Amino acid sequence: MIFTCNTSSLNKALQIVQRAISSKPSTPIFSGIHFICDQEKLEIMAMDLNMAISCTIDSSTADPGETVVSSKHFINLIRKLPGEFVTITKNKENKTLKIESGKAEFQLLLMNEDDYPKFPEFNGEKTIILEDEKIKNLIRKTIFACSTDGSRPLFTGILFELKDEKITFVGTNTHRLAVKSTPYEDKDVLNIIIPSKVLCEISRNLTGDLPQYVKISLLKNQIKVVIDNIVIVSRLIDGKFPDYKRVIPPNFSVEAKFNVKELAGAVERVSLFSVDGEYSIVKVSVDGDEIILTSSSPEVGNGKEVISCTSEGGNLNVAFNSSYILDILKNLDSEEATLCMNTSLSPVCIRSEEEKDYKYIVTPVRVVF
Repeated sequence: MIFTCNTSSLNKALQIVQRAISSKPSTPIFSGIHFICDQEKLEIMAMDLNMAISCTIDSSTADPGETVVSSKHFINLIRKLPGEFVTITKNKENKTLKIESGKAEFQLLLMNEDDYPKFPEFNGEKTIILEDEKIKNLIRKTIFACSTDGSRPLFTGILFELKDEKITFVGTNTHRLAVKSTPYEDKDVLNIIIPSKVLCEISRNLTGDLPQYVKISLLKNQIKVVIDNIVIVSRLIDGKFPDYKRVIPPNFSVEAKFNVKELAGAVERVSLFSVDGEYSIVKVSVDGDEIILTSSSPEVGNGKEVISCTSEGGNLNVAFNSSYILDILKNLDSEEATLCMNTSLSPVCIRSEEEKDYKYIVTPVRVVF
């Protein structure tokens, strides 16, 4: 196997595929990078038990073939090579890989390519194609609400729901819920749970200046995502996602319309005075045309800030984990939003008239005012 390719292109491809490699690979072979080259293309692959990523780039191949090499050492080396191009030669006899770039030459020991599994390929029973901006928006506005607790895998992914000719993404950690929809002309009904790691990779690779399309193929418990020259294959999360609609109150007795940037700034400042373990609690009081934010800590002091609002339905006191409020405020694209409430302990909704297809529900914290 002998091929030459652009060093920068190879480095970019390696940065993409290496994210499939676990920090603690299930077997040593999964710490490697797999290369397959033909006359004009080089396919670079990495995988573990739950996810595989491949990226194809242009190459000039003198001798087609395949090999596997340690990802850590190879990636670090390619990142620091001096030349514009790199030539890579596999030596079967001494089981090494020669890397030449400019006046530099290196040799790395090979891994056993026979131990490396084939990249998973399948023809999906269902295929969905989405514009890049649509899926990036769906991901950005829901993924922050997912759980990071591996002991509750059901909530570490996003519910992908296709129904009534729209796609809805739902993320929750059981304390908060983000729901975002977008129109999609398809009469099928579909419910799957996509791992958040897969969605992060989709979003991370949608960086082109020109419009891109994301092709999603589904087969049983597997998902395949194709973005230009990148392929991501993963297992879906097993289990039945809870009925998220039951969490959203049908009506609210108190509503307060506010400026998003003003509230975000006030929450950030006031939360500095409240630290309780992993949480920073901010008390919120709706009083006529004002939202009053307060917090206190015996070790720090206390903070108070008032912003203007337009409210209906009376006054109400409620308290939140400040990060849960900041997360939604940072992901709203409108200037104004509405805080919708019933009681101090019932689920609260934050929504915007300009983004009717986006809702956020958060559970208040029980405190003494």
